[in-house]
Amino acid sequence: MCSSCKCDYLQIGTSYSDLHQQTKTCGRYSYNYLEGYIYNVDWNAGLYGNVPGSTLYLRFVSDDTAHYTGFSLTFIALSQTVGDINYLNATEDETIEFGTPKVDIENYPSSYAEQWVLIVPKGRKVQIDFDILELEDSEDCKNDYVELRDASFMVGDPKTIIGRFGKILTSRLCGSTKPNSILSQGNMVWVQFMSDRNSTTVYKGFKASFKAGQGRVCVSRPMMLLFLSALIMHLSKNNLF
Repeated sequence: MCSSCKCDYLQIGTSYSDLHQQTKTCGRYSYNYLEGYIYNVDWNAGLYGNVPGSTLYLRFVSDDTAHYTGFSLTFIALSQTVGDINYLNATEDETIEFGTPKVDIENYPSSYAEQWVLIVPKGRKVQIDFDILELEDSEDCKNDYVELRDASFMVGDPKTIIGRFGKILTSRLCGSTKPNSILSQGNMVWVQFMSDRNSTTVYKGFKASFKAGQGRVCVSRPMMLLFLSALIMHLSKNNLF
């Protein structure tokens, strides 16, 4: 008979190098017990809680003396703010709102800047819809504006997301004309709101939402696509393809 989790156990940690030093967990736990435990135990004090960072490692060990059901767990990517950037994660069926502070209640401040990184599951695209758009209107939106670009991980650094120099999804937004739904190329979008120093020309602001949208085929040369389709049909008909 094993004791002190010497036979079968689970270890969880945020560093692979010291994973084997983490507390061993074993035994039987009911669903109701675990459901309450997740909210009551700090990460540093036990198995359940929020993870400080973006990586989590699990180590499961078992011997050949007995066989049990095992374990199952779920995890979600939490939205958080790091510095002046808001990282928002939407699941497959989730819609998340973002925008200027207290929109529809008071005007946004002058000399204000805020950034968001919108993330949906891999293989999906980010669909953005604007519910409210009321910014100062100016030539080329040079004063107050919303900017949207595709975002991606920095080359060689899978933990850093960059978007300031990504592909432009639409021209800068200002004024009160709301755009149609905006669809990204990948699964991440960088959004920036900027207002200038003129405190006499501030407006309501903007509110938008995003979700995981379906992928779309972008055809930049439709005549070429039509020609290739006809060519393939011809070759297939004559058994040349």
